[in-house]
Amino acid sequence: MGWDQSLLDAGPQGWQDGEHVIKVEDGYVHDIFVLSILTRKRYEHYGYLFYPKYLSMFNDTEFGEVARRDGVVIEAHHLLFEHMHPDCHKRSRDAVDLVHASQERWQAGEMLFNLRRSLNFPLDDGPKAVKSIAPPKTVTNNRFVAYLQVTKDDLCLYDVCARLMEEGVTDFCFAQPSKYWSGEEIGQESYDEISAVILKLIGKNVTTHHRIFDVDKYQMPGDSRIVVETRVRNDSLEWIRSLGYQHILIVDVDELWIRGTLGILKDYVDQGHKVLSVYMVPVIGVPGYPVEYSQDLAVVYVGEGITFKACRSPFVQQTIVHRQLIYHFTGTRKGMEETIVKHRRSGHYDDAEYDFETWINDVLPNIKPGYAHKWKNGNVGVHMYVPRQIWNAVRAWRPGELESMPESVRPYLGV
Repeated sequence: MGWDQSLLDAGPQGWQDGEHVIKVEDGYVHDIFVLSILTRKRYEHYGYLFYPKYLSMFNDTEFGEVARRDGVVIEAHHLLFEHMHPDCHKRSRDAVDLVHASQERWQAGEMLFNLRRSLNFPLDDGPKAVKSIAPPKTVTNNRFVAYLQVTKDDLCLYDVCARLMEEGVTDFCFAQPSKYWSGEEIGQESYDEISAVILKLIGKNVTTHHRIFDVDKYQMPGDSRIVVETRVRNDSLEWIRSLGYQHILIVDVDELWIRGTLGILKDYVDQGHKVLSVYMVPVIGVPGYPVEYSQDLAVVYVGEGITFKACRSPFVQQTIVHRQLIYHFTGTRKGMEETIVKHRRSGHYDDAEYDFETWINDVLPNIKPGYAHKWKNGNVGVHMYVPRQIWNAVRAWRPGELESMPESVRPYLGV
């Protein structure tokens, strides 16, 4: 009773006409401003109650931390405004609670909060935004954005990005599925790894964008993993284009471009080619060795309006650049168990045309230069695709190849 007068009496006379936030007690969460009470002048300073890019979680955390930073808090812990929260059994949880406090929103909010805290919570959105903090860049024909679909830092994510920066890439979009394609949850450690790489890139004065995609929203009954991944990838393209980009470089977190690759691709783009594929050098085994005479192709560039038919393969015809321009550490991780887990989470694992378990048990442990496996159907090679072999055998590293590798990767490669 009389809550309004109690608030007016909590601070110095006339406080409600200044720029203030008042912190009351809610009986449950004692440090966060879960009941966000502010004056009109405080609201007009920022032009919003909560920073607009939060989905829900962590918006009140920033609200309170910024208020304390600005020195505008009136402490009124003697006033108890009961917090009717389901976590303290004040009421039943409803459908709104399940969406509002979902794991996806928690993880997205925490990552955004940590990023903004590292930048001292800039006023870069809303009607009062200081536009000079992050000026929009004009998209030109020579400006490319790297699209990375990420779940964790498998081996060398920062070095993959650093090589792209060497090539002249200054814009990065990180599309992060909320789960592995196997349905397993992605742990907090993996989110922290991605966040650390993004923060490191920001320190290099590049533009980064990050979005989490709720995998459950793309999963229909009976869908294969690849179907789900393709839906997420197509939505990722739509998101990236909504940011103003037309020239999209597709890069996996374990794909290291050979120096000079972007210059080669630009020549094709300038000639009007809409989809570009290049050959790769797959690296497999623990430790890792390159595959000899690989037939692996990867789509590395898509232009305006292109969508995917399956995974990162588009509906339209590809222009093939007949050069091996990427080292793909597809079958090499920091240890044997990590390598096995990576393959069991693969989008192709539930495809009947792939024999992952034979590859894991009989091929992976024997990888070394000169090795090739004889499969039940008579095929000889080291790839798990049953109908035909695209990896004939494993070779040793050639002179100069290891020297071109980042220092972080070399300990996991065979010599």
